[in-house]
This record gives sequence, structure tokens and C-alpha cells, in this order.
Amino acid sequence: MSSAKRHGKARQGRRGLHLVLVALAATIAALVAASSTRADAQDPSGADLYAQNCAGCHQAGGVGIEGTFPPLASNPAVADPAYVGGVITNGKSGPLEVLGVQYDSVMAPVAGLSADQVEAISEYVSGLAGGDETTTSTTVATEAPTGGDADRGRDLFIGAKRTSEGTSACASCHTAGDIGNLGGSSLGPDLTDVYAKLGGEAGLSAWLTNPPAPTMTPIFGDHPLTEAEIADLVAYLAEAPNDDEPSDQIDWLLLIGFIGAVVLFAGMAVAWRGMRRTYVETLRSAR
Repeated sequence: MSSAKRHGKARQGRRGLHLVLVALAATIAALVAASSTRADAQDPSGADLYAQNCAGCHQAGGVGIEGTFPPLASNPAVADPAYVGGVITNGKSGPLEVLGVQYDSVMAPVAGLSADQVEAISEYVSGLAGGDETTTSTTVATEAPTGGDADRGRDLFIGAKRTSEGTSACASCHTAGDIGNLGGSSLGPDLTDVYAKLGGEAGLSAWLTNPPAPTMTPIFGDHPLTEAEIADLVAYLAEAPNDDEPSDQIDWLLLIGFIGAVVLFAGMAVAWRGMRRTYVETLRSAR
């Protein structure tokens, strides 16, 4: 092959490689732009984040629940976004006075939020503080579902009775009363005193209607509890503090995980001993 032909083929090869690299760079740039666009489109606003994480207790518009959860609308304490962000991150417990009314419930820290999301909620809530007092400062009186049955609520809690939407049983993550941690107490907090912590029927019913916890929102968002199921769970959790604590306090989930890890490492140790034999040793053992 002549030198000119070789150089021509080399140039064609370089040109082809150049085109491939340009096409690859363009594809990567397009994917990055599309990903950024999707992220921007899916990034919820402060109002959306409030609806997902706060409205279950403080209600739409921040009007609160009478006697249970204080209002955020027209509340001068939440006019400072830094203060709101601190409460979201660290939680807060009463007693506390808002617009001349005493409240004594507990707000747990809201987990699973990024710094930007906390900032977005804080700005939104601070905006509620400047609302029109004549229309937004009065808390609503939320009526709890009535006619709940504690036995049915217990069955729902442990999964003996399925919810209408087939959602997971509470005991798969939580303990309460005399229901021990067979479901894995490390997955969620104990709910024995949740009735009192959320201010009774109205507060607990509102919380179960729209659970703001990040782990519960995706579970119950598309599969909500019915009013009857909420009433039954409220009735059971109201009686849970009167039950005897379970004698079995072993965290079975943790124990099973530990045993599984021991078995895994033991198997790896045995396998490693076999792998350490040299090729010569293997041949000798085959004789």
C-alpha cells in the first residue's frame, strides 16, 4: 500500500473518530440538559412541600386544629424563616401560646428533607404569617371520626385485618401497647403514647388522614385509610397506654440480620481457605 493511501486512511480514521466523539459529547450534553429539566420540573414548591409534610396537622392554609395544633397563618412567631427552619429540623414541644391560646402537643422533627426543601417550606410558612387575620387566624374544629372499635383497630394495626387499600400493617414498623417488636421496632417509633402526643382524637385523626412523615407519605398517599379505619385505629391507640408492655423485647429484625451476617462471613472464610490452595497443591491432592 502506498504512503498516500495509508495517510488517507489514517485521516479518514481520525475524522471518523472525531465525529464519534462529537456525537458522544452531544448525546451526553442532551442527557444532562434533559435530566436538569426533569429535576427542575419535579422539584416541588414550598406550597407542595407544605401540603406533603405539614398540612396533615396544621391544615391547608395553616389554620391549625382547634386545641391541638397551633395556626401558622397570622402567627407572628413563624414570620422568621430561620425560626421555622429550626422547628422543622429539630422539632418542638409545648406548652406554647399562639394568638392567646395555649397548645401542648408535640411536633417531631421532619426527616428526609434537604436544606433547600426546608428553606422552601420555611419561606412558604413565613408567608402565611402575614395572612389576613379576619380570615385565616382562627383554627378549625376538626371532628374526629366516631364509632371506632378498639378491637378492629388492633387487628388493623397488627395486620390481622387488611385495610380497604391493602396498605402495610402498622406493626410492620411500629410497636404500641402490648404489641411487641416482631415487626422490627428499629423501623419506626413506638406509638403507645401517640394519642396523647397529638392532642387526642382530632389531632391523631387528622394525622392519619394525611400522614406527613416522609416514610408514610408514599405509602398512604395513593392508598389512604377510610374514615372507619381511622376511627378504629384511633380507638385502639387511645387505649394502648393501658395495655401491659410486652415481655418479649427482642428486636427480631436486628437479631436475624446479625445471624445472617455471621453465617455469611463464616461461608466466606471457608471459601477463602479453599481459594488459598496453590495450583501445585491442587495437582498433588488430585493424585
